[in-house]
Amino acid sequence: MGRVFTVNVDESLFDVLVQHIFSEYERERIPEVKIILPCKRDVIALLSAFKNHNAKKCIILPEIVSLENIDEEDLILNLDRVKVIKPTKRTLLLIQFILEWNRKNNDNFPIDLAYSLPSLLDKIQSTQTTDCYQFDEHSKKIENFISLLTETWSKTLKDLEVVDILKHKSDYINNMIISLQKDQYIIFVGIGKDKSLIRAIYDLPFGKIILPNLNLKIKEKDWKSLDKKHYQYCLKDLLDYLKVDRRDVSFLPEACSPVPRHWDPENLTLNERTRWLYNENWIPVSATWMTEERAGITGSPEEYLDYVFDTTADLSKVSSGHVGDIEVITCDSREEEAQVTSLIIENEGYENISLVVFDKLLAARIACLSRQHSAIPENYPYITLLLYSIEVLTSNWSSVSLLSLLKHRLVTFGYTQEEYTRILSEFEIEILRNFSTNGLSDIINAINAHKKLKYKEDILLIISKLEVIFNPLLRSINCSIFDVVATHLQCINILSGINFSELNSEIGNFTCNFSNACEGVGIKCSLELYSQILTLFLEKEFFFVASDLNKFSLYHNKVVILAGFNEAPSFQSPLLNALTREKFNLPSAQEEQGYFFYTLHNLFCASKVYITRSLSHRKPILLQRLEILLKEGKQPYRDWLRILNTPECTVPCTQPMPKPQTEVRKEKMQVMSCSAIEKLIRNPYSFYVEYILGLKQLRDLNFKPSILEFGTMVHNILARYLRNKKSPMSIAREAFSTSQFNFSNMWWVRLQKIIQSFVEFDETRSNYVELEKNFSCPIFHIPARDTGSCDQYETAWMTNKPQEISLIARCDRVEYLPSGQVAIIDYKLGTPPSNEEVMSGFFPQLILQALAVEHITKREVSELAYWKLDYDKIKVISIQNYRYKMQELKNDLPGFLSNYLSNSTPFIASPYFDKFLRFNSYKQLERVGEWL
Repeated sequence: MGRVFTVNVDESLFDVLVQHIFSEYERERIPEVKIILPCKRDVIALLSAFKNHNAKKCIILPEIVSLENIDEEDLILNLDRVKVIKPTKRTLLLIQFILEWNRKNNDNFPIDLAYSLPSLLDKIQSTQTTDCYQFDEHSKKIENFISLLTETWSKTLKDLEVVDILKHKSDYINNMIISLQKDQYIIFVGIGKDKSLIRAIYDLPFGKIILPNLNLKIKEKDWKSLDKKHYQYCLKDLLDYLKVDRRDVSFLPEACSPVPRHWDPENLTLNERTRWLYNENWIPVSATWMTEERAGITGSPEEYLDYVFDTTADLSKVSSGHVGDIEVITCDSREEEAQVTSLIIENEGYENISLVVFDKLLAARIACLSRQHSAIPENYPYITLLLYSIEVLTSNWSSVSLLSLLKHRLVTFGYTQEEYTRILSEFEIEILRNFSTNGLSDIINAINAHKKLKYKEDILLIISKLEVIFNPLLRSINCSIFDVVATHLQCINILSGINFSELNSEIGNFTCNFSNACEGVGIKCSLELYSQILTLFLEKEFFFVASDLNKFSLYHNKVVILAGFNEAPSFQSPLLNALTREKFNLPSAQEEQGYFFYTLHNLFCASKVYITRSLSHRKPILLQRLEILLKEGKQPYRDWLRILNTPECTVPCTQPMPKPQTEVRKEKMQVMSCSAIEKLIRNPYSFYVEYILGLKQLRDLNFKPSILEFGTMVHNILARYLRNKKSPMSIAREAFSTSQFNFSNMWWVRLQKIIQSFVEFDETRSNYVELEKNFSCPIFHIPARDTGSCDQYETAWMTNKPQEISLIARCDRVEYLPSGQVAIIDYKLGTPPSNEEVMSGFFPQLILQALAVEHITKREVSELAYWKLDYDKIKVISIQNYRYKMQELKNDLPGFLSNYLSNSTPFIASPYFDKFLRFNSYKQLERVGEWL
């Protein structure tokens, strides 16, 4: 039988391995030694250790291979005989299988599952299935899926006369096991997931197994009952499989240099005593010291790290110390976390970083911020053009998608950049932000309906060209994916004048490889499906930053970044539940989690470890244990980031206080509506922007109608109905269908109920009614007492007769009562202001209407009310004690308006008015956050 060793994963690992080989084997035997390491870069590190450390002791080095590329030489030597399926082709064929399964079984497996199926196939082919009689319906479906996948995939590879790379590696390892000779010297380092190879090497007389970071300090009773999620369980499981007792494992640095028998164990370090206790070449002693040691844990940073990961250890008994150079950075947001991670990569050096990202969205952000280290910058315009050109069609010509494509830097339609920018600006402002469009025909109709477009012919020409360019792509729907790709690239060529397949860059290589891989694949594509597949491959090729933890390397990482470390990833999968794993003899989710923690532990052995997490997430248990032993310190990268994000010079922003000239004020304020006065009372700056400057907020792209637009339509419908009292639903249907806004069916259901409840309520009212009528009344300003501060124009103006300002009030409904009085009603779909809010003076609309109505009709207003238009019934909210407020407003309004006619009075922006504003379109101009 061979022997089993353990070794710490640190900067001395490969030096220790070289020393062991030099001390264990005679010089002429060293070339006969074969060393199997986990990853390819481990091979490079070991070769470097041989070169730099005692290299003169041998002329020919051992044979060194990696488990990751163990069959690479065989593939090279048999290149003409063995054809391996290309990764892109493999993924596409697996996507085809998933789509076919979903179609036949009415299922919804995502297409990105194709990336995890190869490893599943490899695991299943290397194990034997067992009977499982407790399958539920879901488990039976998964069993059928996997069984059919195995059968279909085997047939597909046979038809294509290719082999899967994982299958080739598995077969190579099996052949290697069969061909092992008893006199071979083989050293296997790591644990791997193929126990058969490790067992075969251990069974050799000169075979050696080196298990990194085996924890020899765990008590024996705890060791025997380790949970499968424990980070040492994978090692325990392997030792049990090899039938090796943990006490028979030797520590590699001391394997050939046993402690002299006269050494006193009480004077040894914890590591030395552990090795001495478990090494049969040393003098056996009682283990009572271990209990005493753990009562006050002290030791090296590596030992503290063992206690963090070892959930059987009681951290409350840790006396002092720290776990090494580990820094936990807690960020306020995912955006800040991505910026911090990118800053670390930039500062530490991209080549020195091992990055593991646990959050897909965070990975995408880091990829975008780290473009200088990747192929993204030069390829980004081509990537976005590929995506935008498809998104225009899949979104039914949505405004955002259309403008994204038209504003792309590779698209100009032959115009100069300056002229093209002016055309697109008019198209965006006058059409896309003014009309609610749904599809290409709506856009064309809106262009034709607009009478004042300066570049109307140019806009129509551009849209017409786009339609012609995309027509072949639209006709390729439900064709093979190869035909869709070819047509798409042809459209891109016409649109931009660039042949992507001829580009001498990463995107050119990607385009050729992707197009070639699609040939012969039987996926019938809709544009939506094609967009999903294309996006999947582009993200994998250009935006993938997370490391593959399954490729565990012994190479000593200088810097490890664990980004998005908010909680341990879940290994539960809808595809592989417990029963399915049992059926196919696959590791349980708990075992996979334990293997993950073991790999994570090894990554923590790097010279420097950065852990980033978001404050909003729950802190993982592992991090809670780690922070017990972490020394509290500063977070320099967060501080540096804040310094970098702080401008060198800041100009103080003052509260907006515009003071237009009196002439301008007089012109704009001669006639004022109720809503204008209400806005001036609530927020003078908003009044200034809307009524003095005449600025209006543009609608959002892909504008969706809100309660405001719906309310306007309801008011018009009710007015039309009340004028003839006929067919309210016909009027509603016509108004709804001809509206410029694309109201959804949800609005129609609501509209029907509102109309029905209104008609029922209106029938109870028999008064004469005037609808949507304007009433006016004059408001006189009071001349300023001191005109010395006024300019020449204002002084001359104020010496004339008092200036009259007219109030215009448009009332939804005025009822003339038999008593000779009137009632004023305002329709509300949203929440009407309360009586207290009206009395506060910040909601004066009904009060102002009452003043105007009384002035024109010479009748007393006996009722002010809001009618809340609800589904079930009309709710009447009457205003109480309004006569006092009418008199107050009548007395104070002239002076209030007179004050704003003076050019010395600013139209201030005040944040305190926000509580009175349900809608404020000018917040972006007020910039309250900058000056408050």
